[in-house]
Amino acid sequence: MKVAVYLLFLQSFFLLYYSAGTFGMERYILLIFGLLNFLLAWGIVRGEKRAVKITIAYKGIDFFFALLMLMGGAIFQSLNAAIDLAILHDLIGLFGKKEEPTEES
Repeated sequence: MKVAVYLLFLQSFFLLYYSAGTFGMERYILLIFGLLNFLLAWGIVRGEKRAVKITIAYKGIDFFFALLMLMGGAIFQSLNAAIDLAILHDLIGLFGKKEEPTEES
């Protein structure tokens, strides 16, 4: 789970950095998605299950569009797709873990 949080914060900073060099409506869209990544990472840190579920859905859609743009020739989307895949892998791995019963004496 720590990897997903770090990568969400990293993507948030990337989006906020890219928004500084843009103008108009694109700047506000990048700011909104940067803040969404930051809020989802903060929700995961706090242990909210709803934030994990929203992040899985959001990153799944983001991964799909990154792959489409990568097939369209945008080579720089490979970094975005790799980060999304790592986030999805880390968060989906949470659902595969089962708690072991504790022995009480």
